Amino acid sequence: MARIFRHHVSPVKLALAVSDFILIAGCTFLAEWLRMTALDLDVTQTLASLIAKLAIPMFAFPLLVGFGAYQSDAMGDMKVFFPRMIVAMLTGILLTAALAYLLPTLPLWRSIMLLSFVFSSAAIIVAHIGFTLFAKNSFLGRRVVILGAGRDAVDLKKEVENSPESGLKIVAVIAAPNDNIVCDNAVILDDFRSLPSEIEKLGCELIVIGGRFDKQTLPIDELISCKLAGVQVMDRLAFFEEVRGYVDLDSTNADWIVFSEGFKGGSYFERAIKRIMDILISMALLTVMLPILAISAIAIKLTSNGPVFYRQERVGLNKQVFGVLKLRSMVVDAEQAGEPKFAQEHDPRVTAVGGFLRRTRIDEIPQTLNVLMGDMSFVGPRPERSYFVNQLEEKVPFYRERHCMKPGITGWAQIRYPYGASFEDSRRKLEYDLYYIKNYSLFLDLLIILQTLRVVLFPHGVR
Repeated sequence: MARIFRHHVSPVKLALAVSDFILIAGCTFLAEWLRMTALDLDVTQTLASLIAKLAIPMFAFPLLVGFGAYQSDAMGDMKVFFPRMIVAMLTGILLTAALAYLLPTLPLWRSIMLLSFVFSSAAIIVAHIGFTLFAKNSFLGRRVVILGAGRDAVDLKKEVENSPESGLKIVAVIAAPNDNIVCDNAVILDDFRSLPSEIEKLGCELIVIGGRFDKQTLPIDELISCKLAGVQVMDRLAFFEEVRGYVDLDSTNADWIVFSEGFKGGSYFERAIKRIMDILISMALLTVMLPILAISAIAIKLTSNGPVFYRQERVGLNKQVFGVLKLRSMVVDAEQAGEPKFAQEHDPRVTAVGGFLRRTRIDEIPQTLNVLMGDMSFVGPRPERSYFVNQLEEKVPFYRERHCMKPGITGWAQIRYPYGASFEDSRRKLEYDLYYIKNYSLFLDLLIILQTLRVVLFPHGVR
């Protein structure tokens, strides 16, 4: 896996993203050449014309990232990828047209933008189909052997199958002696001393420990031989972190948190830039969304009794309690029994207007005021209620560690996992929060902000 500013990125996904950027830029130049040739005009490149043409990929590419064109579901299913790609490209062209309108000196014709959209969309579709079909067998893909054939190995196989963008191809599952074999077609070795030769025969590039070994049963000497032969060895914890983007709580211990790289919370410079970004983004969002907030407030007042805004106590940085501000989406006194409970699917407490506000995330916009006041950041773990925090800290290991950073309106868990409506969901979301805390960087914040566009535009798991 490639690592960009502490964030793990699949080399297949990275190569595909770079190729998409080049394809969009190339198609824009092609569109200009065809249009100019059709009119018998000379194609002369100036600084202004280069900036104008590069504006299309500079707008379109981040939108492809933001709308989820490189997510597992999109890379594994063209029906998911196609609408995201079309929306991203159209939005990119519209933004470029707006730039050309504001800066009329930029020599970019509407006919060239239209041709660029058509050519780029076709080229990107062909590229993604090719990567989907051939990535695992290409030079970017890696041949993987799972050591262990029990239930953990089955879970690892599913994770690989659900992440086509990783470029991993499982070539064998090798059962350990006395292993409770669950995987089909597992290779059974009489003795682990033959492991290096078996790995060489399979052409393996990566060994993932997929069983529960202890110091006595783990074939250390044989794994050292494999590693010295150029084969990477990875445990479950590293696999889930690097390939799937979360920290596996079942494999995590306190020693790993203390001694592993990461969990630094960013440098002073990063924290200062993050605060400046929080202020600028929040002010811009409030300014743009003010008319929508006004319309939403009127709709709430007209359709249900009670206040427009709803303030609720949440736990923030260092477990400090603060009042998070939201547009009211539920009926008044939604918790009449006095005991807080998670929102459920098709929750009867949600009003008709509130359901729309939740699906579009408009109800979250007032939290930008919490960001401006410094209680929250724009990106970070979602703040939870004290009632649930106390229970979660008792039931879920390392839950209190998520309070080492400011909570956020959006976050890594929010864009990677559906709405958390149970203690098990909270445990799963914590795995993503721990990844964010461990690998925090401004680059990861920017990536989350972009991909929040996908969550808003293509809502999934909203309650």
